Amino acid sequence: MLESIEREVSATPAEFAHGLRNAFADGLSGGPLEFRAGHGGARMEIRLEPGPDRVIALLRLPTLRAHIRFTAGDADARAALLRRMDLAMQRGGG
Repeated sequence: MLESIEREVSATPAEFAHGLRNAFADGLSGGPLEFRAGHGGARMEIRLEPGPDRVIALLRLPTLRAHIRFTAGDADARAALLRRMDLAMQRGGG
């Protein structure tokens, strides 16, 4: 069973926290760089580590390394928890 994962995301800590609030309105605590989130039977702890901006010509993209550690839930519940978070973090395009 997966206990922890790391992800690199292009977001500021405030943007990431906003996405977490959208995903886990009733199951989120902590901040600004450490959170606890849960839904159903799954729980996770998230620690954010700001990284260097990615620079492409005049475009600057912030980076964060998200360290995610699961503290409760079976494999299916953990996967559902990540899907819920990922859906809330999606940005519109077009």
